[in-house]
Amino acid sequence: MSALLITGLIVLYSFQTLFCTLFNDRYTGSKAASPYVFCVVEAIAIPLVSFAFNGFSFSPSGITVLLSVLNAAMLFVYNTSLIAASRRGSYAFLNVAMLFGGILIPIIYSAAVYGEMPGWLQWAAIAVMLAACFMMNRDDIKLSGTSPVYYLLCVALFVSNGMYGTLLKIQSAAAETESKEMVMMTYALMGIMALLMLLRTEKKQTLQAFRFTGRSILPLVVCLLSAAAAINLLVFVIPMVNTAVLYTTENGGVLVLSCIYSVLIFREKLTPSKLIGMVLAVISIVALSV
Repeated sequence: MSALLITGLIVLYSFQTLFCTLFNDRYTGSKAASPYVFCVVEAIAIPLVSFAFNGFSFSPSGITVLLSVLNAAMLFVYNTSLIAASRRGSYAFLNVAMLFGGILIPIIYSAAVYGEMPGWLQWAAIAVMLAACFMMNRDDIKLSGTSPVYYLLCVALFVSNGMYGTLLKIQSAAAETESKEMVMMTYALMGIMALLMLLRTEKKQTLQAFRFTGRSILPLVVCLLSAAAAINLLVFVIPMVNTAVLYTTENGGVLVLSCIYSVLIFREKLTPSKLIGMVLAVISIVALSV
């Protein structure tokens, strides 16, 4: 059952990544505004879907409110760091930093606080997955002439992506029945932050930034539906599955599918390094499933 749920997570998050890329490619407004526009729309769609999934109920406790504020800040730092870092240096390197944080920080926290210590086979599988993440991005890593600010932004991505998953785990342990309230508040608060950034950057052109064409609206809708389903499935799975297994397989599986999409849809070349990385990721997933 848990394997099927994780598979669903991987597919949904890979769809989110794919259709977000298609939306950004087809968005006709300012490229600087695109991520903020997406975050604002996402902050409307995901809380509404989560509210429906929760039986149109909303009753968070104080701990859920606090953790939602913290997680909204982490999500905002993640989004803004991703935008800023991608303008300053290699996207492949920041992708490695982001994935490493998303895997390692929740695992280390869960091992230290909840005693979910991975066994030797799981640690080996995690190491293989980290190697796979590097191999799938290696060919595109170019760091010559990169400014120190870029590396600080990569650290911010490492921490914020890892803390996002960790705070979901903390909230699940503290008030499991309020996980959807956590999702609603996290995305709504993040959307407010994104809207303020959009107002600052676009000023009088803010309303025009939300004008979508027929070509951009379809991938946006599919992306939002995938994201909403994925986050609600994730908070359902978190209490059921070991953290090491969940975050390693989810992040690695999404990366593998993203590589496949890049070859089949965007006609990118499948290099030997990417192929080796994909094989290593599959080996890691199989090992974690034992």
